[in-house]
Amino acid sequence: MNNTYTDYDVIIVGTGPAGGMCAYELSKRNLRVLLLEKEKLPRYKVCAGGLTKKAVDILPEDIRDIAENYTFNTHLTLNHRWRFAKTTSFPIVTMVMRDKFDYFLVQKSQAYGASLLDQTRVNSVEEFPDYVLVTTEKGNFKSKVIIGADGVTSLVARSLGLRKKPKLGVALEGEIFPNNDSANLSIYDGSLQLDFNVIPKGYGWIFPKRDHLSVGVFTTLPRIKEIKRYFSFYLERKGLAKNYICCSLVGHQIPIGGRDEILNTKRGLLIGDAAGLADPITGEGIYFGLRSGQIAAKVIAQSLTRDCLLLDEYTQKVRNEIIADFKFASYIAKFFYNLSFFTYNLVRKTNKFSEAFVRVVAGEQSYSDMFKNI
Repeated sequence: MNNTYTDYDVIIVGTGPAGGMCAYELSKRNLRVLLLEKEKLPRYKVCAGGLTKKAVDILPEDIRDIAENYTFNTHLTLNHRWRFAKTTSFPIVTMVMRDKFDYFLVQKSQAYGASLLDQTRVNSVEEFPDYVLVTTEKGNFKSKVIIGADGVTSLVARSLGLRKKPKLGVALEGEIFPNNDSANLSIYDGSLQLDFNVIPKGYGWIFPKRDHLSVGVFTTLPRIKEIKRYFSFYLERKGLAKNYICCSLVGHQIPIGGRDEILNTKRGLLIGDAAGLADPITGEGIYFGLRSGQIAAKVIAQSLTRDCLLLDEYTQKVRNEIIADFKFASYIAKFFYNLSFFTYNLVRKTNKFSEAFVRVVAGEQSYSDMFKNI
Protein backbone atom coordinates (compact mmCIF):
# COMPACT_ATOMS: atom_id res chain seq x y z
CA MET A 1 0.00 0.00 0.00
CA ASN A 2 1.22 3.53 -0.77
CA ASN A 3 2.80 5.01 2.37
CA THR A 4 1.05 8.33 1.85
CA TYR A 5 -2.16 6.58 2.91
CA THR A 6 -0.83 5.05 6.15
CA ASP A 7 -0.20 8.05 8.39
CA TYR A 8 -2.83 10.65 9.36
CA ASP A 9 -3.51 13.31 11.93
CA VAL A 10 -6.95 11.86 12.67
CA ILE A 11 -8.72 8.62 11.77
CA ILE A 12 -12.51 8.56 12.09
CA VAL A 13 -14.31 5.21 12.19
CA GLY A 14 -17.87 5.59 10.92
CA THR A 15 -19.49 7.97 8.43
CA GLY A 16 -22.80 8.82 10.08
CA PRO A 17 -23.72 12.44 10.88
CA ALA A 18 -21.18 12.62 13.73
CA GLY A 19 -18.29 11.22 11.70
CA GLY A 20 -19.13 13.22 8.59
CA MET A 21 -19.44 16.51 10.48
CA CYS A 22 -16.22 15.91 12.41
CA ALA A 23 -14.33 15.06 9.22
CA TYR A 24 -15.66 18.22 7.58
CA GLU A 25 -14.57 20.47 10.45
CA LEU A 26 -11.13 18.85 10.75
CA SER A 27 -10.47 18.93 7.01
CA LYS A 28 -11.42 22.60 6.87
CA ARG A 29 -8.63 23.16 9.39
CA ASN A 30 -6.16 21.49 6.99
CA LEU A 31 -5.68 18.34 9.06
CA ARG A 32 -5.03 14.99 7.39
CA VAL A 33 -8.18 12.97 7.96
CA LEU A 34 -9.05 9.38 7.06
CA LEU A 35 -12.68 8.20 7.16
CA LEU A 36 -13.20 4.44 7.49
CA GLU A 37 -16.59 2.90 6.70
CA LYS A 38 -17.50 -0.80 6.59
CA GLU A 39 -20.34 -0.28 4.08
CA LYS A 40 -20.21 0.97 0.50
CA LEU A 41 -21.23 4.61 0.31
CA PRO A 42 -23.81 5.90 -0.13
CA ARG A 43 -25.43 3.24 2.04
CA TYR A 44 -29.14 2.90 2.72
CA LYS A 45 -30.17 3.10 6.36
CA VAL A 46 -33.64 2.88 7.84
CA CYS A 47 -33.97 5.96 10.05
CA ALA A 48 -36.62 8.51 10.96
CA GLY A 49 -34.33 10.99 9.20
CA GLY A 50 -35.57 14.11 10.96
CA LEU A 51 -33.25 17.10 11.26
CA THR A 52 -34.56 19.39 13.98
CA LYS A 53 -34.28 23.12 13.38
CA LYS A 54 -31.32 23.33 15.75
CA ALA A 55 -29.56 20.62 13.70
CA VAL A 56 -30.16 22.45 10.43
CA ASP A 57 -28.95 25.68 12.02
CA ILE A 58 -25.47 24.26 12.72
CA LEU A 59 -25.00 22.57 9.35
CA PRO A 60 -22.12 24.15 7.42
CA GLU A 61 -23.76 23.71 4.00
CA ASP A 62 -27.22 24.15 2.46
CA ILE A 63 -29.13 20.84 2.23
CA ARG A 64 -32.11 21.94 0.15
CA ASP A 65 -31.09 19.61 -2.69
CA ILE A 66 -31.40 16.53 -0.47
CA ALA A 67 -34.34 17.59 1.71
CA GLU A 68 -37.29 15.19 1.43
CA ASN A 69 -39.92 17.28 3.22
CA TYR A 70 -40.28 20.31 5.48
CA THR A 71 -42.62 20.09 8.47
CA PHE A 72 -44.26 23.25 9.77
CA ASN A 73 -47.07 21.50 11.65
CA THR A 74 -46.40 19.52 14.84
CA HIS A 75 -49.09 17.11 16.07
CA LEU A 76 -48.75 15.52 19.49
CA THR A 77 -51.08 12.97 21.06
CA LEU A 78 -51.07 11.22 24.43
CA ASN A 79 -52.51 7.73 24.75
CA HIS A 80 -54.24 8.15 21.35
CA ARG A 81 -56.57 10.73 22.91
CA TRP A 82 -55.37 14.14 24.06
CA ARG A 83 -54.19 16.17 21.09
CA PHE A 84 -52.01 19.22 20.66
CA ALA A 85 -51.17 21.00 17.39
CA LYS A 86 -48.65 23.73 16.73
CA THR A 87 -47.80 25.56 13.49
CA THR A 88 -44.48 27.35 13.17
CA SER A 89 -43.29 29.90 10.63
CA PHE A 90 -40.15 27.81 10.06
CA PRO A 91 -39.61 24.09 9.38
CA ILE A 92 -39.35 22.61 12.87
CA VAL A 93 -38.00 19.39 11.35
CA THR A 94 -36.46 18.90 7.90
CA MET A 95 -36.78 15.37 6.58
CA VAL A 96 -33.88 13.60 4.87
CA MET A 97 -32.92 10.12 3.78
CA ARG A 98 -29.86 9.01 5.68
CA ASP A 99 -28.01 7.61 2.67
CA LYS A 100 -28.12 11.01 0.98
CA PHE A 101 -27.52 13.09 4.10
CA ASP A 102 -24.58 11.08 5.44
CA TYR A 103 -22.91 10.94 2.02
CA PHE A 104 -23.51 14.67 1.61
CA LEU A 105 -21.36 15.39 4.68
CA VAL A 106 -18.70 12.90 3.58
CA GLN A 107 -18.46 14.49 0.13
CA LYS A 108 -18.17 17.96 1.65
CA SER A 109 -15.30 16.75 3.85
CA GLN A 110 -13.63 15.15 0.83
CA ALA A 111 -13.82 18.50 -0.96
CA TYR A 112 -11.59 19.86 1.80
CA GLY A 113 -9.13 16.99 1.48
CA ALA A 114 -10.41 14.18 3.70
CA SER A 115 -9.64 10.64 2.52
CA LEU A 116 -12.33 7.94 2.45
CA LEU A 117 -12.03 4.17 2.51
CA ASP A 118 -15.47 2.58 2.38
CA GLN A 119 -16.16 -1.16 2.27
CA THR A 120 -13.38 -1.34 4.85
CA ARG A 121 -14.02 -3.14 8.12
CA VAL A 122 -11.87 -2.18 11.11
CA ASN A 123 -10.41 -5.23 12.84
CA SER A 124 -8.67 -3.60 15.79
CA VAL A 125 -7.68 -0.30 17.37
CA GLU A 126 -4.62 -0.05 19.60
CA GLU A 127 -3.55 3.06 21.47
CA PHE A 128 0.14 3.66 22.12
CA PRO A 129 1.84 6.59 23.91
CA ASP A 130 2.73 8.36 20.65
CA TYR A 131 0.16 7.14 18.13
CA VAL A 132 -2.87 4.96 17.44
CA LEU A 133 -2.71 1.88 15.20
CA VAL A 134 -5.82 0.85 13.26
CA THR A 135 -5.81 -2.48 11.45
CA THR A 136 -8.32 -3.12 8.67
CA GLU A 137 -9.02 -5.56 5.87
CA LYS A 138 -7.21 -3.19 3.52
CA GLY A 139 -4.10 -2.50 5.56
CA ASN A 140 -2.85 -0.76 8.68
CA PHE A 141 -3.06 2.95 9.45
CA LYS A 142 -1.47 5.20 12.05
CA SER A 143 -2.78 8.47 13.42
CA LYS A 144 -2.24 10.94 16.21
CA VAL A 145 -5.92 10.69 17.23
CA ILE A 146 -8.68 8.10 16.76
CA ILE A 147 -12.38 9.03 16.77
CA GLY A 148 -15.12 6.49 17.34
CA ALA A 149 -18.18 7.46 15.31
CA ASP A 150 -19.17 3.83 14.80
CA GLY A 151 -22.51 3.74 16.55
CA VAL A 152 -24.05 2.16 19.60
CA THR A 153 -21.96 -1.05 19.34
CA SER A 154 -18.76 0.94 18.82
CA LEU A 155 -15.63 -1.16 18.34
CA VAL A 156 -13.56 1.92 19.06
CA ALA A 157 -15.27 2.37 22.45
CA ARG A 158 -14.57 -1.25 23.38
CA SER A 159 -10.98 -1.01 22.21
CA LEU A 160 -10.36 2.13 24.27
CA GLY A 161 -12.13 0.74 27.32
CA LEU A 162 -14.87 3.39 27.27
CA ARG A 163 -18.66 3.18 27.86
CA LYS A 164 -18.67 -0.35 29.25
CA LYS A 165 -22.31 -0.33 30.44
CA PRO A 166 -24.34 1.95 28.16
CA LYS A 167 -27.98 2.72 28.88
CA LEU A 168 -30.06 1.59 25.91
CA GLY A 169 -33.55 2.04 24.54
CA VAL A 170 -35.15 0.18 21.62
CA ALA A 171 -36.69 1.38 18.36
CA LEU A 172 -38.50 -0.43 15.55
CA GLU A 173 -39.07 1.48 12.33
CA GLY A 174 -39.96 0.94 8.71
CA GLU A 175 -40.68 2.71 5.43
CA ILE A 176 -44.40 2.86 4.58
CA PHE A 177 -45.32 3.10 0.88
CA PRO A 178 -48.73 3.53 -0.79
CA ASN A 179 -50.10 0.20 -1.96
CA ASN A 180 -53.01 1.43 -4.10
CA ASP A 181 -54.84 4.54 -5.27
CA SER A 182 -56.76 4.77 -1.99
CA ALA A 183 -53.60 5.67 -0.10
CA ASN A 184 -53.10 9.38 0.34
CA LEU A 185 -49.68 10.63 1.41
CA SER A 186 -50.62 14.29 0.95
CA ILE A 187 -52.44 14.41 4.30
CA TYR A 188 -49.07 13.91 6.02
CA ASP A 189 -47.19 16.46 3.92
CA GLY A 190 -45.56 19.15 6.02
CA SER A 191 -46.65 17.52 9.29
CA LEU A 192 -44.68 15.96 12.13
CA GLN A 193 -46.66 13.44 14.17
CA LEU A 194 -45.54 12.21 17.60
CA ASP A 195 -47.82 9.91 19.59
CA PHE A 196 -46.68 9.41 23.18
CA ASN A 197 -47.40 6.34 25.30
CA VAL A 198 -48.53 4.17 22.39
CA ILE A 199 -45.78 1.85 23.62
CA PRO A 200 -44.69 1.52 27.27
CA LYS A 201 -42.37 4.40 28.22
CA GLY A 202 -42.14 5.58 24.64
CA TYR A 203 -43.86 6.99 21.59
CA GLY A 204 -44.63 6.45 17.92
CA TRP A 205 -43.85 8.77 15.03
CA ILE A 206 -44.81 9.48 11.43
CA PHE A 207 -42.32 11.46 9.33
CA PRO A 208 -43.25 12.34 5.72
CA LYS A 209 -40.73 11.82 2.93
CA ARG A 210 -41.11 12.50 -0.81
CA ASP A 211 -42.79 9.23 -1.79
CA HIS A 212 -43.34 7.42 1.50
CA LEU A 213 -43.58 7.73 5.29
CA SER A 214 -41.00 6.82 7.91
CA VAL A 215 -42.94 5.25 10.79
CA GLY A 216 -41.67 3.78 14.02
CA VAL A 217 -42.03 3.19 17.75
CA PHE A 218 -39.41 3.88 20.41
CA THR A 219 -39.20 2.90 24.08
CA THR A 220 -36.76 3.98 26.75
CA LEU A 221 -36.91 0.44 28.13
CA PRO A 222 -33.77 -1.64 27.44
CA ARG A 223 -35.91 -4.64 26.46
CA ILE A 224 -39.55 -5.05 25.50
CA LYS A 225 -41.59 -8.07 24.48
CA GLU A 226 -43.55 -8.10 21.24
CA ILE A 227 -42.41 -4.73 19.97
CA LYS A 228 -43.71 -5.74 16.54
CA ARG A 229 -47.19 -5.99 18.04
CA TYR A 230 -46.97 -2.41 19.31
CA PHE A 231 -45.76 -1.30 15.88
CA SER A 232 -48.60 -3.10 14.09
CA PHE A 233 -51.19 -1.73 16.49
CA TYR A 234 -49.78 1.76 15.94
CA LEU A 235 -50.18 1.39 12.18
CA GLU A 236 -53.78 0.28 12.67
CA ARG A 237 -54.63 3.21 14.96
CA LYS A 238 -53.11 5.65 12.46
CA GLY A 239 -54.98 4.12 9.51
CA LEU A 240 -51.82 2.83 7.86
CA ALA A 241 -52.49 -0.89 8.06
CA LYS A 242 -54.60 -0.81 4.88
CA ASN A 243 -53.69 0.71 1.52
CA TYR A 244 -50.02 0.87 2.55
CA ILE A 245 -47.15 -1.59 2.57
CA CYS A 246 -44.33 -1.65 5.10
CA CYS A 247 -40.81 -2.19 3.77
CA SER A 248 -37.42 -2.48 5.44
CA LEU A 249 -38.70 -3.02 8.99
CA VAL A 250 -35.63 -2.76 11.25
CA GLY A 251 -35.12 -2.81 15.00
CA HIS A 252 -32.11 -1.30 16.71
CA GLN A 253 -30.80 -0.06 20.04
CA ILE A 254 -30.72 3.62 20.98
CA PRO A 255 -27.97 4.86 23.35
CA ILE A 256 -29.83 7.03 25.85
CA GLY A 257 -27.76 9.93 27.11
CA GLY A 258 -27.48 11.57 30.50
CA ARG A 259 -24.69 9.75 32.33
CA ASP A 260 -21.44 11.40 33.38
CA GLU A 261 -19.14 9.12 31.45
CA ILE A 262 -15.56 9.60 30.35
CA LEU A 263 -15.63 9.91 26.55
CA ASN A 264 -11.93 10.10 25.81
CA THR A 265 -8.51 8.61 26.41
CA LYS A 266 -5.18 10.31 25.72
CA ARG A 267 -5.46 9.77 21.95
CA GLY A 268 -9.04 8.73 21.37
CA LEU A 269 -12.58 9.98 21.82
CA LEU A 270 -16.17 9.06 21.04
CA ILE A 271 -18.85 11.11 19.27
CA GLY A 272 -22.52 10.66 18.39
CA ASP A 273 -24.17 7.35 19.19
CA ALA A 274 -20.79 5.84 20.09
CA ALA A 275 -20.67 8.41 22.92
CA GLY A 276 -24.25 7.62 23.96
CA LEU A 277 -25.62 11.00 22.93
CA ALA A 278 -29.28 10.36 22.19
CA ASP A 279 -32.13 12.42 23.65
CA PRO A 280 -33.49 10.68 26.81
CA ILE A 281 -37.09 11.52 25.84
CA THR A 282 -37.21 11.06 22.06
CA GLY A 283 -34.08 9.04 21.29
CA GLU A 284 -33.14 11.64 18.65
CA GLY A 285 -29.42 11.57 17.98
CA ILE A 286 -28.60 13.42 14.76
CA TYR A 287 -28.25 16.88 16.27
CA PHE A 288 -26.09 15.60 19.12
CA GLY A 289 -23.99 13.63 16.66
CA LEU A 290 -23.40 16.74 14.58
CA ARG A 291 -22.68 18.92 17.60
CA SER A 292 -20.33 16.44 19.29
CA GLY A 293 -18.48 16.16 15.97
CA GLN A 294 -18.00 19.91 15.94
CA ILE A 295 -16.82 20.00 19.55
CA ALA A 296 -14.38 17.14 18.95
CA ALA A 297 -12.92 18.80 15.85
CA LYS A 298 -12.30 22.08 17.66
CA VAL A 299 -10.63 20.42 20.67
CA ILE A 300 -8.44 18.17 18.49
CA ALA A 301 -7.39 20.98 16.17
CA GLN A 302 -6.41 23.19 19.10
CA SER A 303 -4.53 20.33 20.77
CA LEU A 304 -2.57 19.46 17.64
CA THR A 305 -1.70 23.12 17.11
CA ARG A 306 -0.25 23.24 20.61
CA ASP A 307 1.43 19.89 19.96
CA CYS A 308 -0.03 18.76 23.27
CA LEU A 309 -3.07 16.51 23.30
CA LEU A 310 -5.62 17.63 25.90
CA LEU A 311 -8.62 15.56 24.93
CA ASP A 312 -10.07 15.65 28.44
CA GLU A 313 -11.40 19.04 27.41
CA TYR A 314 -13.72 17.26 24.95
CA THR A 315 -15.44 15.21 27.66
CA GLN A 316 -15.85 18.31 29.81
CA LYS A 317 -17.35 20.35 26.99
CA VAL A 318 -19.82 17.58 26.09
CA ARG A 319 -20.79 17.26 29.75
CA ASN A 320 -21.37 21.00 30.06
CA GLU A 321 -23.26 21.52 26.81
CA ILE A 322 -25.10 18.24 26.19
CA ILE A 323 -25.10 15.82 29.12
CA ALA A 324 -26.02 18.43 31.73
CA ASP A 325 -29.20 19.20 29.78
CA PHE A 326 -29.85 15.48 29.24
CA LYS A 327 -30.16 15.10 33.00
CA PHE A 328 -33.12 17.45 33.02
CA ALA A 329 -34.56 15.57 30.05
CA SER A 330 -34.24 12.36 32.08
CA TYR A 331 -36.25 13.91 34.93
CA ILE A 332 -38.96 14.97 32.48
CA ALA A 333 -38.95 11.52 30.85
CA LYS A 334 -39.45 9.80 34.22
CA PHE A 335 -42.43 12.06 34.91
CA PHE A 336 -43.92 11.87 31.44
CA TYR A 337 -43.49 8.13 30.88
CA ASN A 338 -44.86 7.25 34.33
CA LEU A 339 -48.08 9.22 34.19
CA SER A 340 -50.60 8.52 36.92
CA PHE A 341 -54.27 9.32 36.40
CA PHE A 342 -53.72 12.69 38.11
CA THR A 343 -50.65 13.73 36.14
CA TYR A 344 -52.20 12.48 32.90
CA ASN A 345 -55.14 14.84 33.39
CA LEU A 346 -52.81 17.63 34.45
CA VAL A 347 -50.85 17.34 31.21
CA ARG A 348 -54.02 16.85 29.17
CA LYS A 349 -55.61 20.05 30.46
CA THR A 350 -52.67 22.34 29.81
CA ASN A 351 -50.68 23.08 26.68
CA LYS A 352 -47.70 24.25 28.69
CA PHE A 353 -45.85 20.95 28.40
CA SER A 354 -46.42 20.69 24.65
CA GLU A 355 -45.52 24.31 23.96
CA ALA A 356 -42.29 23.87 25.90
CA PHE A 357 -41.47 20.59 24.15
CA VAL A 358 -41.89 22.21 20.71
CA ARG A 359 -39.56 25.03 21.76
CA VAL A 360 -36.93 22.47 22.79
CA VAL A 361 -37.18 20.71 19.42
CA ALA A 362 -36.85 24.07 17.68
CA GLY A 363 -33.75 24.86 19.72
CA GLU A 364 -35.41 27.89 21.31
CA GLN A 365 -34.92 26.61 24.85
CA SER A 366 -33.15 23.83 26.73
CA TYR A 367 -34.58 20.93 28.72
CA SER A 368 -33.36 22.66 31.88
CA ASP A 369 -35.49 25.69 30.96
CA MET A 370 -38.44 23.42 30.22
CA PHE A 371 -38.01 21.62 33.55
CA LYS A 372 -37.91 24.89 35.51
CA ASN A 373 -40.88 26.38 33.65
CA ILE A 374 -43.26 23.44 34.08
